Amino acid sequence: MNNKTAVSKVEWWMEEYGFFGDFYIEGDDSKEGYLDEKKQTLADRTQSEAQGVIDLLNLKPGSKLLDCPCGYGRHSIELLSRGIDVVGCDINSSHLAKAINDAQTRGLKSDFRKENMLELDFKGEFDAVINMFYSFGFFETDEENFQVLVNFYNALKPGGKFLMHTDVNIPRVLQGHYKFNEVRPLVSNRNLRIIDNYDPVTKRVNGSWIISDSSGNERAFDYSVRVYGKEEFEELCLKAGFRKVTTYSEWDGSSYSENSEDMMVVSEK
Repeated sequence: MNNKTAVSKVEWWMEEYGFFGDFYIEGDDSKEGYLDEKKQTLADRTQSEAQGVIDLLNLKPGSKLLDCPCGYGRHSIELLSRGIDVVGCDINSSHLAKAINDAQTRGLKSDFRKENMLELDFKGEFDAVINMFYSFGFFETDEENFQVLVNFYNALKPGGKFLMHTDVNIPRVLQGHYKFNEVRPLVSNRNLRIIDNYDPVTKRVNGSWIISDSSGNERAFDYSVRVYGKEEFEELCLKAGFRKVTTYSEWDGSSYSENSEDMMVVSEK
């Protein structure tokens, strides 16, 4: 890759830190999911989210899609099973190893690559790009996060679409309706506690994941994500060159609501 970013310290999203990998994979697999109004297993969520991606982006069998960061591949693999031509990129070796293994187990030919989304160098290759589950804003500066958006724009063919999904909807956060301290029972029979704090000055959510068992043993990792509200992110997409931006609150295409738990922004090149 060109123009690699020099990083002098271990950031929270890096493989060496430990938040992503086995710790995240366990914590992501909660028994009822993260939504207040719709309890779902991880498998059920993956099915509905993959169908939502297909519907919101109007994908057809053979459409070429970039999933970045793809994590351990749950969306990439489900989309592959539905005939979408997926390239999954992630920086974490454990995630990629699980993705490759899970795809092989299902008899699917996969293309998973180790890449930093800040350094992507695709040019006009994809019909769609997806950035799922609170995966935008990982970097320290707005300039870096904007570069990620530009990289996604550059990866798309003319007329291609980019989808960013987050479960942090700023109006709900400001109204105090966001879950700042919650416990999720995990399939592993341990518990995940999530403690978040929103800083209105830096516009970042600074939080911790804590996984504990019945004996009181704990593993904990901190994180910090720059979060963007609807208007700010729409403006950012237009600045990156996208010509049309539409925001939704549900995978079924429901219009955006300040009270919704999810936010999906679809931008067209």
